[in-house]
Amino acid sequence: METYQKIKILSKLTSFEREEELNFESCIYHVSVRSQKVPVLKIMQTTLCDKNCIYCAFRRDRESIPRLFIKPEELAKGFMNLYKEGKVRGLLLSSGIFGNPEFTMEKMIDTVKILREKYQYKGYIHLKIMPGVSLQTVEESVKLADRVSINIETSKEERLKKVAKGKSITQDMLQKIKYIDKLIKNYKGKSQITQMMVGIDDETDEEIIKVVDYLNRNYDMDRIYFSAFFPVKDTPLENKKPESPQRENRLYQVDFLIREYGFSFKEFLPILKNGNLPLEVDPKTAWAEANLQNFPVEINVADYQLLIKIPGIGKKTANEIIKRRKEKKISSPEDLKNIKNLSKILKYVTINGKYFYCKNTQLKLFRD
Repeated sequence: METYQKIKILSKLTSFEREEELNFESCIYHVSVRSQKVPVLKIMQTTLCDKNCIYCAFRRDRESIPRLFIKPEELAKGFMNLYKEGKVRGLLLSSGIFGNPEFTMEKMIDTVKILREKYQYKGYIHLKIMPGVSLQTVEESVKLADRVSINIETSKEERLKKVAKGKSITQDMLQKIKYIDKLIKNYKGKSQITQMMVGIDDETDEEIIKVVDYLNRNYDMDRIYFSAFFPVKDTPLENKKPESPQRENRLYQVDFLIREYGFSFKEFLPILKNGNLPLEVDPKTAWAEANLQNFPVEINVADYQLLIKIPGIGKKTANEIIKRRKEKKISSPEDLKNIKNLSKILKYVTINGKYFYCKNTQLKLFRD
């Protein structure tokens, strides 16, 4: 099989991991890299795997998946051809675990070394670190890649043992995350992420949010990805109901609120129902509605940290409000014209001591 055909198949097969939306025409994903969308080749070194995780398309006992391996030199050369053609600007390299984790990572690292040393490629590389590898291998991965990740998969050790025997959060993955966090402080522009499945077991959002809060507060996580469970044919979970993508979306919003807006795990507890986030409303609005005793706040005196906790106000809007009130006191909604989500914001603020929100009336200001 030609290298191009292998690359195309291996890239398409990664759609099972569902980290980003796949462009099926070019087998290229568009991912967020330094606040911009970048076309990245997401590919596996091999679909061979000795692990038997019950949810995974590449599990050892699943006979229907094509088993392919592409040599480091082949993969590096194929990627560079795509790069020179302008079709990709980065690489996300993952793999099944074949033989043992160290052997697998050796091949992946060889691929990256060829790109960096032989082809002098200086662009973006995201390298997934296989569970069970040595700290020395982790260090080599961080040295070569711009971003590394080791996926903790689920919220508790006992849950992971049910779905992915042989993997450990406490004895392996968390130790690696801690070590990576230490390493990337010595480099400029490097980052680490992790990924959690949603709905793989009976885990609640409360469990997941607790982990998200812990990771964000203790380590420099660039972000946490979530993947809503969907059943894969010929796996033990093929008849399990797929998880709602909306639940995945709400968890992304929570991660963002914790990481960027200073929310804490405890602040989400009042909005949980049976341990889960409401799907019908975003978590920031749900939090505000559960804490109406703290609202409305005066928009002329609320500091930046309070402003960004008001539904409808993001970081840019908060800075714009602060800029305007420095120029002159905000006296009416007209002074906030062209502020996004103004009709929503007015529910939670007073302006110069007055409350302007009206549930059944839309001011012309909002229609402009």
